[in-house]
Amino acid sequence: MAAAPFVLIIFNPASGVGNRAKVDAVQQALEEGGARVELYLTQCAGDASRFLAEYQGELDIVAAAGGDGTVNEVVNGLKDRPAGSYRLAIIPTGTTNVLAAELKFPQKPKALADIILRNQQKEIFLGQINQRRFVLMVGVGFDAWVVDKVDLALKKKVGKLAYVLSMLKEIRNFGSKTYRLTVDGEEHLANSVVITNGRYYGGSFTLSRQADLSRDTTQVMMISGNNPWKFVGILLGLPLGIMEKMPGMRSIPAKQVLIEQVEHNTQREPVQADGDSVSQLPLNLQMEPESVPLLVP
Repeated sequence: MAAAPFVLIIFNPASGVGNRAKVDAVQQALEEGGARVELYLTQCAGDASRFLAEYQGELDIVAAAGGDGTVNEVVNGLKDRPAGSYRLAIIPTGTTNVLAAELKFPQKPKALADIILRNQQKEIFLGQINQRRFVLMVGVGFDAWVVDKVDLALKKKVGKLAYVLSMLKEIRNFGSKTYRLTVDGEEHLANSVVITNGRYYGGSFTLSRQADLSRDTTQVMMISGNNPWKFVGILLGLPLGIMEKMPGMRSIPAKQVLIEQVEHNTQREPVQADGDSVSQLPLNLQMEPESVPLLVP
């Protein structure tokens, strides 16, 4: 008889009271299904990574309950664990969970618990930027400016709308910076860059039809042009799912990427990963050679 699975749930309570009820319902369904469950509530930003890096208990299934930022913190806390020593699960809550949308996760607690108990795995590849893991996406230029300047207090009140407002403020700056990329040894120039392991952006928009979480490459999307209105035209391709085909856009697969700012100045140039501002240029990206098992529908 197989041993009962042990599920460690890492929950970000800042995602809202209603989401706590959802996580409690998932935990109850897991326990009714025979799993042993431990719940950890994060205390502040970075706490999930710290907790998991120091965790000495049993480790079998680690479930990230929150948005994409929580998933990012969880995988970074597990960064030094041997490949295959744990399975990753997600309980989508929070402002956005693009990973859940990518893999068509259900929302009902019983269905989410069933995914974990059923143990159907998908091998996904993660990347690292400046020694920090990312799951889905990295942005430099416009995308990073939007994330870096988003009003966090407003985000708690209005969710995704806070990003839209930040976009409207930053769009006038598009084209003001140029970046030098070395993509698997080949040099390129761009005015903004989005690097993605997955197909979707913002939850439901198709960003890249070439990206695939199960491949050991990421998709580097380079946007060129110094006219903000031209950039608006490129963005219109996002809801239509044709952004990769828009004029001024180039999309290529890669395993290693170096990004530097062409203009030399002392101004900090932010880098976003999985929806949070986490680093700054220069950026050194490498895809990890070993996959991580994720429990999927």
